[in-house]
Amino acid sequence: MASKFQEQSHFDDSSPPASVHGGRGNAGTEPSNAPGRNSDESSSDDHVQEKTAAAAPLTKRQKVKRHCGRFKWWYLGVGLIILIILLPLIFTKIVPAITQDIVNNQKLPIIGGTFQALSPTELSVTLHTQLDTPLAADLDPTTLFIYNKDTPDYSPFINITLPKLHVDHKTPVVVTNQTVKVTNETELVKWFNEVFDMPKVELSVKGKTTVHLGALKMSANIGKTIEAGALNSLEGFGITSLRLIYPPQEDGTNIKGTLNLPNSGVLTLGLGNLTLDLFSGDVKLGFVNIYEVVLPPGNNTRNYEGQLYLKELVPNLGAILDSQSTPLADGNIELRARGNATMVNGMHIGYVEQVLNKKTLVATVPVIKLLSDVISSFSASGNASLSDLLGDTFGNSTFIEGLLDHWNSTMTTNSTGSPPMFKRSSPYGSRTIKAPATKSLLKMGLKMALAKL
Repeated sequence: MASKFQEQSHFDDSSPPASVHGGRGNAGTEPSNAPGRNSDESSSDDHVQEKTAAAAPLTKRQKVKRHCGRFKWWYLGVGLIILIILLPLIFTKIVPAITQDIVNNQKLPIIGGTFQALSPTELSVTLHTQLDTPLAADLDPTTLFIYNKDTPDYSPFINITLPKLHVDHKTPVVVTNQTVKVTNETELVKWFNEVFDMPKVELSVKGKTTVHLGALKMSANIGKTIEAGALNSLEGFGITSLRLIYPPQEDGTNIKGTLNLPNSGVLTLGLGNLTLDLFSGDVKLGFVNIYEVVLPPGNNTRNYEGQLYLKELVPNLGAILDSQSTPLADGNIELRARGNATMVNGMHIGYVEQVLNKKTLVATVPVIKLLSDVISSFSASGNASLSDLLGDTFGNSTFIEGLLDHWNSTMTTNSTGSPPMFKRSSPYGSRTIKAPATKSLLKMGLKMALAKL
């Protein structure tokens, strides 16, 4: 028996077509009986949602975060590559270059110090200088080689060693009583010659140091030329007092006194025992010894003792007066001192002698002061009188008579009737000083000196 209700296929052609909104019905103009929503309303809702999303844009931080989140592995890879390339450059090139630049900018001013002669081959050196660094660092002990930069071939003459240092901004550096070897005497003499002659002298140094910046360790080269005050030819040298000793001591010493050895530089110089020859023009008058000479900066009064060749005065009086013509016109006596020997512990110090033995120091002494000092030296002593000295020097005549006899024997009048001149007496040449003026000046000096007694 056939079913009362026949099952209808879902795809049966006789079924009414569904509407675009899901309702079933005939494809016509009639509206569907199935419930549905208005299409205009749906489109409007979607548009509102899009506008709402567009009205809340991402912040920059959110955009960056989103961007980094998407490409973080790319950035990490690029960063590693950059570090692999840059780190070796930083530690092998950039940091050492910065360190070297800091070292190059160090002025190393010579604040003070001492050069003390110890032997023909050794010096004791003390130096005070300063480093100024923008950051803290440690320096290993450093050897500095001192040389003359004007010498074509690099030839250090001494070297000093800086101690281990911790530097941070302005830091004092001190080398104390360091005994150093003379490695090139010729170059040392050349430098000492500049120290004596010039108001300022250059000191060139080279070396290599190791710098520690925390855990970093690197090398840096030191190369500087430093300027320091020098002796300026001992400008201001002078004999400040002179006392005659008569009779002479057993070793022949017959003069003692004080002289000024000025040091216009910043370095203290220890020269040992000095012997200086005294001259009037080309006539050697005697010598003085100055013991344990140490010259700090400034004026230095030092005692001396020595010999004055009294018996040589009369035979050379013409040459002496001739050489004194210019200073005598101003009422002065001019004495010249030249190096003879420099000794330390009985040894000649060649690098000092080679300099001082070629230098001449000029001391100008007022005639009145000189005569006063000479005469006063006898008034203060009960062992001898001035007449004893003058008799020994000029024979049986008095001092003034001896001078007048000498002038009378050495003067002549030329055929033209011009004022008398001293005779030519080899090897000193013509005597150009006028006798009357000289006699008057010496007589006045003696009278004023004797009046003080």
